[in-house]
Amino acid sequence: MGTWGPEPFDSDTAADYLDDLGELSPPMRLDAIVRTLGSVPETPRETAPGDGVRRPADALPEEVIAAAAVVAANLPSGERLPWNGEVAGITEWLPQPVPEAVRSLAIGALDAAVPAGGWWWRSWVDDADRDRAAGALDRLRAALGGG
Repeated sequence: MGTWGPEPFDSDTAADYLDDLGELSPPMRLDAIVRTLGSVPETPRETAPGDGVRRPADALPEEVIAAAAVVAANLPSGERLPWNGEVAGITEWLPQPVPEAVRSLAIGALDAAVPAGGWWWRSWVDDADRDRAAGALDRLRAALGGG
């Protein structure tokens, strides 16, 4: 089915990622999220996943967004994000307090995985959905402390 909405958990890829995280303990979730966020190349690429350029360790943009949304949900600034209700108990998924370094890693990974004008943005066929996705990412970045 792919993507069905503009929020961080509204894709099959994000749902699969969350299912995998749901089976882990809070410390193991944090480790998995840090690995996901750390697998994003520092320099954004214009190529799409599956084009033969992607390294196996690179996380998909939807996984990075979902990982960052889990981090945000576990911060006081993100405990009321509208999509938190989609995943039971998500605001208690990570050990508290979430380290500042993880918050910073999430912001940097979002910037690298979903660069302005990159393929992820161009993949939205409907301008209204693209605008809603931009709003969701803005709320996510704000909750992470990145603007």
